[in-house]
Amino acid sequence: MNILQHIKSILLAFFIVCIPQLVSGQYASIQNRFSVDYIKGCTGWQVNVTINDPGGVFQSPKFYYTGFDLNKLPETDLFHTYDSPGEYYLTMFVDNKTGEFENNQLDSILVEVVAPAEPSFIIHNCDDHHVKVQIDDDYYDSYKVNFTATDSEIVNPNSFSNSYDYGAQGDYRIDVQGLFVDASPNCTVLNRGFTSVDKIVDPIITSVETQKNHPKTGNVQMAHTLGENSIYHLYQSDNNSSSFDTLQSVTGAETLIDQLNTTNNYYCFQIKTYDACHDVNIPSNIICTVRFNVKSSDDGNLIEWKTDETQADSYNVIRNDALLQNIADPLVKSFNDTAVICKREYTYNVQTVYTVGSSLALDTAIIASQSGELPPITSYPISSINLENEVVLNWSAPNTGDIPFRQYIVQKNINNRSWRYLATAKDTTYIDDDADFFGTHSYRITYDDDCGNEATPSPFTNPIILKQTAARGKIVSYEWNKYETWTEGIRKYTIERIDSAGNVLEEYPVLSGRQKDIEFAVNDLEEKYIRVRAESLDEEPKFTYSNVIESRLKTQMYLPKAFTPDGDNLNDRFVAKGPAVFDFHMEIYNRWGILIYQTSDLLNGWDGTIKGDKQLEGTYIYKIYFKDGVGKNYNQTGSFLLLRH
Repeated sequence: MNILQHIKSILLAFFIVCIPQLVSGQYASIQNRFSVDYIKGCTGWQVNVTINDPGGVFQSPKFYYTGFDLNKLPETDLFHTYDSPGEYYLTMFVDNKTGEFENNQLDSILVEVVAPAEPSFIIHNCDDHHVKVQIDDDYYDSYKVNFTATDSEIVNPNSFSNSYDYGAQGDYRIDVQGLFVDASPNCTVLNRGFTSVDKIVDPIITSVETQKNHPKTGNVQMAHTLGENSIYHLYQSDNNSSSFDTLQSVTGAETLIDQLNTTNNYYCFQIKTYDACHDVNIPSNIICTVRFNVKSSDDGNLIEWKTDETQADSYNVIRNDALLQNIADPLVKSFNDTAVICKREYTYNVQTVYTVGSSLALDTAIIASQSGELPPITSYPISSINLENEVVLNWSAPNTGDIPFRQYIVQKNINNRSWRYLATAKDTTYIDDDADFFGTHSYRITYDDDCGNEATPSPFTNPIILKQTAARGKIVSYEWNKYETWTEGIRKYTIERIDSAGNVLEEYPVLSGRQKDIEFAVNDLEEKYIRVRAESLDEEPKFTYSNVIESRLKTQMYLPKAFTPDGDNLNDRFVAKGPAVFDFHMEIYNRWGILIYQTSDLLNGWDGTIKGDKQLEGTYIYKIYFKDGVGKNYNQTGSFLLLRH
């Protein structure tokens, strides 16, 4: 068997045995020809070899400390320092060639060298000068914690030591070294000084102030009360106060928190310290930032903000560095500042008040484009209609104070539809010369300032609109709407007949209601201009007038809906009846629109026959033409039934 084959046999034996044999406190090679003090260590570790040859049999033992290699010279030293991490076969070679050494001159053991790492640990101060050490890594198999030169404890990875009592407040040092199983204790020792405490100080956040608004680089300044020689961690939650993540450790009296999206988010913060001796987290109060904006509203500057209302007690709205309004309800997160004048600059801020501490947003300035609520015109406008049938409006001027008044605005609606702009006016009078009086006309008045802010409109007024509803011979029926502008109410309505110059020719009292029938004389052929006058109940009565309408008496003939030409002298003829008319002519059409009969005989009409032939029952159409006493032409059309028994 050559040397290479021998090496393979040794390696196979190693993997079968797998774990080195521990002999008398040392670790034996595969064939127990030598042993080492440790089989693992950190870089810089010196391995020490002991040859197991009590009979002095081995001839010229030599060592390959980093693995058998014919290209390297072996060493005779019984020690070696490893400077590079890795796994190495420490191999011994003897010159013996006979007997048990024939083709078996090599023996080895596998050793491991690792890079050293500083142990990661935290010293937790507890009340009454107790201390616990937290190992927060698992690089090593265990850790030796030296509290003093004489007191130590072996601690597992990612775990805590037992509580150690130093007895009195003072400055101390703890050493921690990482240990591997079966390894040399040569890895890094890290020491850390600390000062023990009488009592852990509970953390308190006293204020949070947004100092920069930015979607990426916003920042917040926090003030807090913390104890010395304890560990405090800051926790952050985005847009709520329930999902906190660890942000950073904090010390001292203030902390600047940056790289925040303060433009779009608000943040809640809490500080915690850990009482390791009792396994209890000690939390601070929670304080959240305020994200707010201000914009012009319809009647001022609207401030709206977002923060976590579950933590807040109240809000202070600040304007120009002075308290403007305290909002006691944490659910209310808006305020409309109506005490503003347009084109003036105002600076706002919102402060959240907590049971402990407060949070302040970043000042925001705005130039008001809207004034606050303008004083309204509280009294009713007065409406009346002149002889030209124009609606005349008058109203009282409001007390605008410092408001920069610009103009009055007249608004109108018809039949209770939407209000629309009608006109502007510089004084307190306006005449609507485009009223058609079809339907109810309503008017109201508002005004605006130099920024175009409008006041609340006045109550509306409806001028009296007179309508002729019927004319039966010489009797004409009129009706009109109620005039509701006067606060004292209406004493009475009166219908006036006037001439073209507006002189009152005749009055017709209205006893009740808002309708009146007037019977004109039979020989009254003059023009009839009619209007309504309303009188108020004031001590000094006020008057208003309706539109003027011209009434013309309508001549109308009355014809039956059916007739029965059966010879019983009851309703045997289809005859038109009514006032005296002239140039009468009547036409009868069948259901297909064919003219079948016509006559100018007003008294006899139609007897239901054509050339002596009785016509069938059914529907027929009539048309009549005539003139009244003043020569006005009329025509009427309708349908009727011819019935036979």
